[in-house]
Amino acid sequence: MHSYYLSLLLDLLGKLGISESRLLGNSGLVSFEKVKQVNLTAAQMDTISTNALELSNDRQLGLRVGSRMDIHAQGIFGYAIMTSATIGDALRLLVRYNRAVLPSVQIKLEPSHGRLEMSAQAAHLPNELERFYSELLYAAIMSSGNILIGKGRAAVRLELDYEPPYDEDQYRNIFGSKTRFNSNRCVLSFDEQALEQGISTADPVAREIFRRECDRLLSRDSHRGLVSERVQQVLLQAGSGFPTSAAVAQQLHMSESTLQRRLAKEGYRYQQLLDQVRSKLAYEYLQGTRLSVSEIASLLGFSDLANFRRAFKRWSNTTPSSIRNE
Repeated sequence: MHSYYLSLLLDLLGKLGISESRLLGNSGLVSFEKVKQVNLTAAQMDTISTNALELSNDRQLGLRVGSRMDIHAQGIFGYAIMTSATIGDALRLLVRYNRAVLPSVQIKLEPSHGRLEMSAQAAHLPNELERFYSELLYAAIMSSGNILIGKGRAAVRLELDYEPPYDEDQYRNIFGSKTRFNSNRCVLSFDEQALEQGISTADPVAREIFRRECDRLLSRDSHRGLVSERVQQVLLQAGSGFPTSAAVAQQLHMSESTLQRRLAKEGYRYQQLLDQVRSKLAYEYLQGTRLSVSEIASLLGFSDLANFRRAFKRWSNTTPSSIRNE
């Protein structure tokens, strides 16, 4: 699914005189031809996207890439979306295949006051890269408007939590007049009634076939990186409500027993990875925020401060207070 994304980046940057080797630098990939049949790992996609931003020096690159995306060119995934019954079903399917589309980003759909709000969150990434991914996603949805949002463009609202850029008109051209900057959040929202619009290419039989094929491909997607890395990615994006191993397995499109078996093959247990993520976040909170130790314990899922202190001592052989004092 990522070969199409890479081809768009190569085309856009090629027009600026930027070579393929520079775009793929430090990603572990030698050439585009080598990856046409595989998906990128989260780390590879982040590296290549960061390269693209730095080499192009274009803060609106996400809009340009997303606006050029054609759902017909995205293989089985595109067909699964196109054969969905309604616009809402198509968007929910996009969330279902979140990891295949943008592996470093958590895409959420949440109802709010008669609207359905989509957010793309990646707080663990640099701000510019998180912004790039969210703008790419939102613009890609709009570029597939005839399939995903029909003629209800006026029902779409975009809120962005940053200053208007140098070319504000580009946002208005893509998303319409209801584009708001300097908001306290970054969401693309849809009128819930508009989401019930039927899709002209809907086909329930074909949809199930394509969806099963997507699930099958994702379950075999070993080239996206070590399973332990993918588990850590899910946990880092989970916020304070860390999922169970069964919930993580479901997100990775495998059974819990398969997840445990593949982790064991890599020398890990689920609890071990959860402890690593909690330890990493604990250090970040202690060193980079003014949150109290009690608040940090709560954020990391500890109901008891004493339990957090014992766990932190086990992870790092020191105390939270010592790290805070440093």
